[in-house]
Order: sequence, then structure tokens, then C-alpha cells
Amino acid sequence: MAPVRNVLIIGAGGVGSAVTHKCAQHSDELGDICLASRTLSKCEHIVQTVVEKTNLKNPDAKLTVSQLDAKNTDAVAELITRNDSSLVLNAGSPHCNLAIIEACLRTGAHYLDTAVYEKEGDFNVAPPWYANNEWKHRGRFSAAGVTGILGIGFDPGAVNAFCAYVHKHLIDEIDSIDIMDVNAGDHGKYFATNFDPEVNLREIMEDVLYWENGQWLSIPCHSRSRSYDFPVVGEQKVYSMGHDELHSLSANIPARRMEFWMGFSDRYISVFNVLNRLGLLSGEAVDVEGVPVVPLKLLKAVLPDPASLAAGYTGEVCIGCLIKGRDQGREREVFIYSSCDHGDCYRDIGAQAISYTTAVPLVAAALLVARGDWNVGKLVNVEELDPDPFMALMPEVGLDWAVREA
Repeated sequence: MAPVRNVLIIGAGGVGSAVTHKCAQHSDELGDICLASRTLSKCEHIVQTVVEKTNLKNPDAKLTVSQLDAKNTDAVAELITRNDSSLVLNAGSPHCNLAIIEACLRTGAHYLDTAVYEKEGDFNVAPPWYANNEWKHRGRFSAAGVTGILGIGFDPGAVNAFCAYVHKHLIDEIDSIDIMDVNAGDHGKYFATNFDPEVNLREIMEDVLYWENGQWLSIPCHSRSRSYDFPVVGEQKVYSMGHDELHSLSANIPARRMEFWMGFSDRYISVFNVLNRLGLLSGEAVDVEGVPVVPLKLLKAVLPDPASLAAGYTGEVCIGCLIKGRDQGREREVFIYSSCDHGDCYRDIGAQAISYTTAVPLVAAALLVARGDWNVGKLVNVEELDPDPFMALMPEVGLDWAVREA
């Protein structure tokens, strides 16, 4: 097996910045790093912050930038070849996934991303989402001996590994999986999203898909909620929501029911509902004095840049999986989770916790591919891999985890 050397990171938003810092901290293993985005100035700023924080562990490793249209397969393939990158970390828009996958298959570079592909303008896509696009390339990855790991952020990503770990070690017969994500932090803004508003707001307004008794069921967004007493952040209200990880876990982890829940403040729900009712979350262009304007893109332009929230963010996040079932016939319930503090994340790499929790699993997976543990030469979702090396490595890269018995 050829050694993995040099990394191409695509995307210079909050997640791309966090991934660059974390890769730099492990440049002794990952080699040269190239950061690419449509906006070169964003890449240059991120590199400057890496230098200022002295996060480049290997001083001989190159840290370069490049302007790139990630929807242009030829351009992505050329950049992979020019930088001799054998590992591509897609930290950009999920609209670009398929073009980047094609470039990786052409060049033989291994591929990792953090979210399922989305076609611009699509809404309420039929499940399972991965089967619509990414899974169709499984044969090509296997034939080329190229490793592709889909959805390796936190959710999806680390939570998939959590489910695999519980199924392997703690509960052999799973009844239900409730994945719950709460950001109990405060960014000081009246309303903002923690990652790309265009992606974030559209996924929130879609109908909720969940898995039960071998089939997909649907309810309207924000129509079902529950309260849960989380470690670290305490009692929180969470809402049922459609999310990527269910669309692979339902195929790979046997469970009667799987559902994703996310915490939202009352203010967030109120503002979201007003925006939605006014049509400002629409992806369809409207005529404004002869100029076609997409309301959601306009809203994205006026909302705070998620990367700008980091400096003033306080409080903590908690993300985990509440898993119920039986182990050797005995009823068992566990909550396996990770938590982190926004301020600690900022001190480490200048990021807020949402970007940080996405970046750490991605870079941990990159290291496992480089070391060979997860270099499997085929296209997989996280729960198809051995969770043990990932669970051992993630705290070293920056995120601890724990199991709470019910």
C-alpha cells in the first residue's frame, strides 16, 4: 500500500479553517497542506492565523493556498496532481461533493467529506440520501483501490462511530438510537447560524425523516420535541429533524427506530418561523426591480459569517447518542457523547465549537487513513469501519468522549 502524503483541503469557511489548523498540528504525519477555495483571500487569512498560532508542527511542511472552483472536476484534479496530494478533505459546500469525488477517482487521491451531496434547489429529497448519488460510485472506488469516507464530521461522523462502538462493545441488540445535538453557547448575535446559512437553514426547514420498523416516516419540521437532561449543559429542549447520518445508519446498524434531534432556543424558532412565512428562506429567485434575487442567498449575505462568531462565543456544546436495547439479554441504556467549550476551541485554533467538532473527527479520520487503519480501498460510511482506533485517537486530536449509563 502506497504511503499517504500531502493533503488538499477544500473550503475556507469556519470548518475549513479549523481543519487547516488541525492538519497543521499533525503535519508530521500528513505532510504538505494546500488550502483551496473560490476566495483566495480567505485561504491566505487562515494560513496567516496558523502561522500566528505556531500550529504547523513540522516546520519543513509546506502550507500553501490556491484559488479553486470546486465544482470544476478538471480544476480539482489538476490541483491534486500539482500538489501531489493523496488525501482530499472536502470541508466545503456539499454542492461540490460529486465533482470532487470524480477528481479523486481520476487521480487516485483518497476522499473524505463531512456532509451528503446536495443539488442546489433540491428540497425534501427522497431517502436514503446517500443512495441517490454517493453510493452509486462504490464500484469505482473499489476498482481503483481508493478510500472514500463519507460524512466524517461530528454529526454525521463521530456519532456514527459512537453507534458502531456501542453495537460492538455495549449493546448487541439495539432497539432505538436518538442522536441529540445541543449548542448551549451564546455568540451574542440576535440571530445567526453556526455554519453556511444556505445549507443550515434549508436542512432545518425540510420535512423530518426518521427510521422506524424498517421504513422511513415523515413529519413537518419542528412538529415534535422532547426535553433531555444532558451531561455538561443540563436540561435542554430538542426538536426532531432530518439529518444525514440516519440515511447510512439505517442500512448498517440494526435498530427498530432511529431519530435525530437538535436543540433550538425559543428565539431561534421564532425568527426562523417569521423568515419562513415571509418567504425569505426560499431558494427560488424573485424579481426585485428587474434583478433576479434568491431570498435565501440574500439572507446568507446579511447574516453574520459563521467564522466571525468564534471570538465572542461562550458556553458549551454536547452531542451524543442515546442508545437503548439489550446486551446478552439484559436491558441497557447508554448515552455516549462528547462536549467542548467554545472558548477552549478558540484558544486552540481560533474556531467556535461547531466548526471545531466537525474538524476534529475529519482530521482524526485523515490520520487513520494515513496510518493504514482506515485506508480500506473502498467507499464507506463511518459506521462500516472499526470504531476502536477512531475512539482512541479522537481525544488526542482534540475531543474527549464518555459513556453515561442510564
